[in-house]
Amino acid sequence: MADGFSIVVNNVTASLSQDERRTLEYLCTDLFTNSCVEDLRGALLEVAKQKGQSQDGNSLLMELMFRLKRYDILKKVFGTNRQQVEGNLQKGGVLSDYRVLMVDVSDGLDKEELQSFIFLLSNTLPKEKVKKATSFLDVVVELEKLDEVSCDKLDLVEKCFRSIRRMDLVKRIQAYQNRGQNISCAAPKVPNQHCPKYIPVRCQRSLNQIRQPQCHVQQFKNLKLSVPETRSQHTQAGVEEYQINPERKGLCVIIDCVGFDGGMLNQTFNRLGFKVIFLTHLSVNETKKSLEDLVHHRSLHAVSSFICCIISRGTDTHILANDSRGSGIRLEDLKQLFNPVQCPLLGGKPKLFFTQIYRTTETQQRSSMDDEFLETDGPSCSCPLDPRTVPVSADVLWSVCTADEKLLESSGHHSVYLHALSSALLRGCGRRMHLLDVMTAVNRDVTCHNQQNPGKTYHVSPPAHTLRKKLYI
Repeated sequence: MADGFSIVVNNVTASLSQDERRTLEYLCTDLFTNSCVEDLRGALLEVAKQKGQSQDGNSLLMELMFRLKRYDILKKVFGTNRQQVEGNLQKGGVLSDYRVLMVDVSDGLDKEELQSFIFLLSNTLPKEKVKKATSFLDVVVELEKLDEVSCDKLDLVEKCFRSIRRMDLVKRIQAYQNRGQNISCAAPKVPNQHCPKYIPVRCQRSLNQIRQPQCHVQQFKNLKLSVPETRSQHTQAGVEEYQINPERKGLCVIIDCVGFDGGMLNQTFNRLGFKVIFLTHLSVNETKKSLEDLVHHRSLHAVSSFICCIISRGTDTHILANDSRGSGIRLEDLKQLFNPVQCPLLGGKPKLFFTQIYRTTETQQRSSMDDEFLETDGPSCSCPLDPRTVPVSADVLWSVCTADEKLLESSGHHSVYLHALSSALLRGCGRRMHLLDVMTAVNRDVTCHNQQNPGKTYHVSPPAHTLRKKLYI
């Protein structure tokens, strides 16, 4: 028994990143009163040794993997899936509601919000502790040590979230506090911790499997999207991710003006469950007209998200489409077509823009004189069409890659950026990775290529975004 469970523990812990291990250690803080929580492997083995059976240890491990969203481990190591584990947790789990809530909140904060949160606590936490904090959980641990935060003491955290205007997190904390009014926190305590050892866990929102889509390739004028019979959606207070309906996942428009990689993207987004409009070799005017017509198409209200992929010659800020002359189309103008004012049917829905531009020799000098560069992820400019303007440009992610037009002359050319994007999206879908993590993987792959091929460099902008929630493709 012990040897078998030891192998399971080894397989699980070996698959986790350092950040994931730290998160699990936090979740388990109240469970291992006689073990060193930092030694997660040893603590889990100690649980099995004390109980004389591995069943309890396996249940805990599966619950931990569910909370960490490592559904690949559930399948590979335990032969189960997230739906089965979720069903079991509806009957009660081991981890405390409080620690699960703190982990979920940590996942929902971006870097800027975390820094704002830490700044608000500058008079509460020692400076040396603040400097070492790299996550929300780091901050919470220090607050717990000071007895400023515990399972029945969240006023300080709630106050800080109000200050940074994360009212969704305020509501989650209030819901937890109201739910826990009749739950005592008088369980045996670990030093510097103030949480019950066992509290039944109420499951998170249900997670839907992604259905393998059929192939749909058609021109815009023939586009037909089914309209839902009811506009009601499954929601839950405090949900921190975009609600993506797997039946109507989204619409993807691909405009390939160079004749490379558009077909590959078409296959990729079909596999991901998107309805695809695939257009090739359009002029500047045709590109404008196609997108302007789409803005007013009523079928957009039936989709959960919108994606626009453009492959074109041009500059850092403009695309030339299939034209050889002219100023082209400013990328920012195209993106603003789909903001909530111009396109209310996509209001509150994630809008993603992926652009591969091959810089022509004729436009090199002109592009260097532009005032705006998409490769810069800096402060907002005063331009009224700046995509960082909120709320008009909320719920947007844009990624732009530029490369030399000469690459198109290579036999069998394929964009390294677009292929990295395709692979990362498919891989991320299988593992249910947050989109920003997917984009980090894309940039990493392109950087690796550039290091190995200095003569064929791709310049990728940081994945700038105004997404307000987590997004899983």
